[in-house]
Amino acid sequence: MTEPKDRRDPSSWHGQHIVSESELTFQSDLRAKKRRRTRQNVVFSVMASLVVLGFVAALLIFSGNWPLAKGPVADTVDEVPVKIENPVCPDVEFKVQDPASVMVRVLNTTGKSGLAGDTAEKLKERGFTITSISESASDYADEVGAVVAGPEGYAQALSIQRQLPGAVFVFDKDRRDARIDLEVGAKFEGLEKERKLNDAPGKLRCANSK
Repeated sequence: MTEPKDRRDPSSWHGQHIVSESELTFQSDLRAKKRRRTRQNVVFSVMASLVVLGFVAALLIFSGNWPLAKGPVADTVDEVPVKIENPVCPDVEFKVQDPASVMVRVLNTTGKSGLAGDTAEKLKERGFTITSISESASDYADEVGAVVAGPEGYAQALSIQRQLPGAVFVFDKDRRDARIDLEVGAKFEGLEKERKLNDAPGKLRCANSK
């Protein structure tokens, strides 16, 4: 039996729902709101990230660790010149190295208790890598000190020598790495003041050229 025309649901046709203009408008508005919400979330996320980055940058600048605010960093590894005519006392200028790349064994040659430990602690505070602390006899016990290095450690030796005014360089032909021995002598009175340190390239002050 056919349903009377006046009782038919105007929103359906043969059992299928007919979308009205108001429903289309509602769905369109809903999609627009979702798109706006998505855009807002993206904008808020970007702004939050920029705020965090700005805070981190300000913190780095304030603490003095902002890399762009510093000058060029000195080479941590200095190439040995191709030809050194006198390896015992090279007539060549070397670059002062980054302290963190300089590995030092500190030796007390005086018998004075605590001298090597105190010196090692001060060098460590300046960024040098201390490998060990001990006592040792030395031909330079009556001097300020001796910086002992092999053919791979000229630049590292200069870096340590600049810390101890008056210390001499001693060449060790059998040493095959860049590690340094610092033999602290009786005339040692303390490290050079940091504000007076010379970080320009220079030549080693050798024991046989005093």
